Amino acid sequence: MKKLFFVLFVLGIVSVLGIAPLAAQDGIQLVIESWRNDDLTIWQDIIIPAFNAQYPDIEVVFAPSPPADYNGILNSRLEAGTAGDLITCRPFDASLTLFQAGYLASLNDLPGMENFSDVAKSAWITDDGSDVFCVPMASVIHGFFYNADAFAALGLEEPTTEAEFYAVLDAIAADGTYAPLVMGTADQWEAATMGYQNIGPNYW
Repeated sequence: MKKLFFVLFVLGIVSVLGIAPLAAQDGIQLVIESWRNDDLTIWQDIIIPAFNAQYPDIEVVFAPSPPADYNGILNSRLEAGTAGDLITCRPFDASLTLFQAGYLASLNDLPGMENFSDVAKSAWITDDGSDVFCVPMASVIHGFFYNADAFAALGLEEPTTEAEFYAVLDAIAADGTYAPLVMGTADQWEAATMGYQNIGPNYW
């Protein structure tokens, strides 16, 4: 299934960029921009070999940047005309800005886009819903871990609604023993993705 999504992503975007037909040409190299530097090994060892088994004449280079620097590096490369052939789109406003600047094409007529639900396309579509500009290729479910010992000590139960969630945070803050909500990550992109681009838009 991973191979299917990858082929759809590569072939779909490339056709928009006017590089098709790929299989009929020799010596083609595709450079993929991404912030997922932790995925370098799986791309090199699994995804790219699976792709090359079907398209041996296309060299794929996965060239990730550090997550916290990805937006700045990508923007600089786009402005200089040195960006890769395919880019990994950050959700919502970051990619919308690239589309508005003319760096991303409308994919409304791309075959296969009709197979994605409105929810799947929601992070890659203009505010008026007139243009989709990135191909969805993954889905992530977000949630919160909680300290069961802290909940037991403070007599709290797992919240099941938004109001209960805030009430739990208020109770923890009032007690002062524990931090109500923390993002225990070294890179800023996790907080941006979790809070401002995924969980947050459901509530504002």
